[in-house]
Amino acid sequence: MRILVVSPYFPHPHVGHGGGTAVRSLIQELARRHDVRVVSLLRPGERGLAAAAADLGVPIETVGFPDRTARGLERAALVAGRLQAIGRALVTGRPFYVAKYENAELARRTIACAESFAPDAVQVEYLQLAGLLRRLRRWRDERPAGAPRPRLILDSHEFASLPRRRRAAAAAWPQRAYWLAEAAAWDRTARQASTWADTTICVTEQDRALYQAVGGSAVVTVPLGVDTRRLRAERAPVDPPRVLFVGSFQHPPNRAAARLLCERIWPAVVAELPGWRLVLAGPGSDTFLAGMRPRPRGVAATGFVDDLAPLFRESRLFAAPLFAGGGIKIKILEAMARGIPVVTTPIGAEGITSGPDGLVWWAETPEAFVTALIAAAHAPAEAARRADRARDHVARHFSWESVVDRLERLYRGEPLPTG
Repeated sequence: MRILVVSPYFPHPHVGHGGGTAVRSLIQELARRHDVRVVSLLRPGERGLAAAAADLGVPIETVGFPDRTARGLERAALVAGRLQAIGRALVTGRPFYVAKYENAELARRTIACAESFAPDAVQVEYLQLAGLLRRLRRWRDERPAGAPRPRLILDSHEFASLPRRRRAAAAAWPQRAYWLAEAAAWDRTARQASTWADTTICVTEQDRALYQAVGGSAVVTVPLGVDTRRLRAERAPVDPPRVLFVGSFQHPPNRAAARLLCERIWPAVVAELPGWRLVLAGPGSDTFLAGMRPRPRGVAATGFVDDLAPLFRESRLFAAPLFAGGGIKIKILEAMARGIPVVTTPIGAEGITSGPDGLVWWAETPEAFVTALIAAAHAPAEAARRADRARDHVARHFSWESVVDRLERLYRGEPLPTG
């Protein structure tokens, strides 16, 4: 088959956040089986990374997208574009985050690529590209009789109103009113987008149920995956013992989790486990830790790491006290695939596993997280057993091979098997 993938994130190997990593891995697996083309936004700081993405072996057409790193005339274009996005958001009732991604050049290039490539399916990544999906639907519906009409697939990645409703529940007025209004705007966008797509993908069953509850149509569950070919369960813990947290510190739920870990959880843990160390890894982790006052004892940060394998291999436990966010957390899938024992929360593990499964240590409050982390540290044999079972679980249900098997059915217009 011929598949066109459209992504708001350029699929280079240093993308630095879970969703972008998932899109890159998806393209890689699709390209093993099919003829694939990619249209992607490209931020100013990514211009030197085109060669790094060449390892995917697929043609990638890029469209400039100024962000906070823009300077000079690009900075002026960024400001003008954001002001226009505010106006579009007010007129359409869609979230500002969606409005700022409504890019006429991205639409033009995507449609031109679809005209020349004649794909069997166009897969649009992320609900924030809903405006592009609307233009693709209009283009397809206006095609002359006999012209190829690709199936349009939206991969939503998360049900975007859910993390905003979670933030509203934890906030006081007027912040609560703001987050509830944001959630309602995302619900409207989700409902509209599902009418423009032939199929809308949710990554968890919870997201699918919520999507349907707000009026979404043709909604199915297909999880994000992880590259189980590349990620190996190689364990060689070092002394002093380490606990690892990984994430992009540009993502607010990750920053909140790291702050909770450093300020409330780790001091109680290290009092019980003197000599243990906490390592924060990922883009922005070093500046995050440098800005903490007072600096927490026994905590180090690496910043961006090109190869996380040594950190996973040398650490005893993986800690992810996530109490915000939505969708599948790639960091949890990766830790499980690498065979490291995981301590997380219901939000961290949603769509992957649940407490009774016995694959990870499960904590519903910060206090319970302290207890779970200490319990895992004191039970290395049980930790190894859970890690082995978690690795098998991920290989069976979340390998990209199994994910693409399901996607291929959608590309052909076939229903997914139930049960």
